[in-house]
Amino acid sequence: MGAGLVAMAVGLAPPWAVQQFAEVGYPAFGVALTVLDLGVAVATTVASVTLMDAAPTDDVGGAAAIEETCYELGAAMGVAILGSLATALYTADLPSLDLTGPGADKVRDSVGEAAHAADEIGGSAGKALLDTVSYAYSTAVTPAFLVAVGLPLAAAAMVWAWIPRDLRPTGNAH
Repeated sequence: MGAGLVAMAVGLAPPWAVQQFAEVGYPAFGVALTVLDLGVAVATTVASVTLMDAAPTDDVGGAAAIEETCYELGAAMGVAILGSLATALYTADLPSLDLTGPGADKVRDSVGEAAHAADEIGGSAGKALLDTVSYAYSTAVTPAFLVAVGLPLAAAAMVWAWIPRDLRPTGNAH
């Protein structure tokens, strides 16, 4: 489980690391997300097997329901918190833009709306807007990834500290 959590952290780190030296493109995100997914798969599978093994036979259904609820809630809260952080950082990177008019708030709130506004503006002004919001987005998302690295690393430390080394969760088949 600890190794899976560390793999999750490793998968979350490349977007930030690459941003320090170059533009973050789809290949870097693709590799990072693949490593992240492998870590999630290992960690959640081991956690599930361990939980089911630790639960008394009569309580396995309840344990499974609690596990699924925690998984869904944790995923939703993680996306909400990290997404809010990225949004705040994105918005903070845009004050230098001279945005006026009815669509200015939408450009500040959404990269998609900013891309749409840049398309409507067209020409060099539209390209400049798109370049600015693209840069603001990539520089906002990558620190959120870095913050996210700490969560699975902390969980891995707890796993290694609290779960007994001799635990073999596949011994109880219910």
